[in-house]
Amino acid sequence: MTAIVAVLNKHAVAIAADSAVTMGDTHKVVNSANKIFTLSKYHPVAVMTYSSAAFMGVPWDIIIKEYRKELGKDSFDKLKDYVKDFITFLHKRHFFCDEQTQRDYLMLQLDSFVKSCREELSFQNGVAQEKQTEKDLRQKFVSYKKYLENSEKCTEFKKYTFADFKKYAYATIVEYSEKEKLNLSDDLCEAFFYYLSANIETSISTGLVFVGYGEKEIYPSLYPLNISLAVDKRLRYSYDKRSIVEISDRGCATSIIPFAQIDVTQTIVRGINPTFQDILYKVINNTASNVLKLIAEQLTKNDSTKVMAPVIQRLDTSPLTKQAIELIRQEMFSRYTEPLLQTVIGLDKEDMANMAESFISLTSLVRRMQPGEETVGGPVDVAVISKGDGFIWINRKHYFKPELNASFFQNYFRNEQYGKNSI
Repeated sequence: MTAIVAVLNKHAVAIAADSAVTMGDTHKVVNSANKIFTLSKYHPVAVMTYSSAAFMGVPWDIIIKEYRKELGKDSFDKLKDYVKDFITFLHKRHFFCDEQTQRDYLMLQLDSFVKSCREELSFQNGVAQEKQTEKDLRQKFVSYKKYLENSEKCTEFKKYTFADFKKYAYATIVEYSEKEKLNLSDDLCEAFFYYLSANIETSISTGLVFVGYGEKEIYPSLYPLNISLAVDKRLRYSYDKRSIVEISDRGCATSIIPFAQIDVTQTIVRGINPTFQDILYKVINNTASNVLKLIAEQLTKNDSTKVMAPVIQRLDTSPLTKQAIELIRQEMFSRYTEPLLQTVIGLDKEDMANMAESFISLTSLVRRMQPGEETVGGPVDVAVISKGDGFIWINRKHYFKPELNASFFQNYFRNEQYGKNSI
């Protein structure tokens, strides 16, 4: 797991990331991962990664550095143009893997989908189910299809039809069904298609957070992207639209955006732990229902009022509870979030870097005190990106001693394969 954060204002953007990574399906955690990369050697743009450290078996650091090499001295007017060009690059390099590897990862995602359906069936309505029949699984696939068919689709799957997918993947799904002894190929194929098409996170997805400046931008931007795999020459990716930040004069002037393990940062920014907030909202809903039930019980004790008891108990309390929840959110924002953001507006680069590092360090401390794996930890890498100074490392770990490897830094800009607009 991971914790990364970006702090933005008009001066710059400070980014920070921990170094912890879980090795495969084991419970072993090592603290040596790099999660912040410059996207260009010459321009103020960078990318942070979280969740899966590889794209269909290829480490993301290799892919990002290959893109940086091809980009050379080229640049784009806006940060979002770098994101589009990066996606084009993945297509151009055939997703860094062959067709068989893509099908293998499709099978891996299919297996993950079926297992998640089985897990949901095995514990329905808060009660463990001992047996699962093929009929139960078929109904689960049908319900998934109904739930997802009208949901927002991933960018490159909006014009991709079920007929197209079936032509490409049906043989793979039949192979999987035979191996698992399931006579559900058609239902599974349809449900899996809508699962792949929907704009939802999957078990093998990676978060890429692009941050920095385009040539014509004087304030920083942040564009988060979620990428999982390639299917039939289509890249399964989507933008996290809720987390896109564009600092401007008339719009957003500052922002604090955490990714991956976000609970500690959100607790500081919002003034309340997200888990406790959910509990509070649940208690409000339950209390409203219990009050109606209590009133109805009292009414039934009197012959003249018991006819009103069913009417009272059927009253819809959702508008009232929604209003109460919204009032709590507004109060928390005005008391905690807004004053903090007003402070961030005026921070200089050094203080922004310290703030970003502190969010990660506090998350690491909380994980260390909790039972279970320390999924956030190790050295904290910190960088600041500004329009005038470009990308500046504040803290950075090396797997080698910099003082013994002067040639690495001397060669950083040598033998660069410049882009098409370079001399």
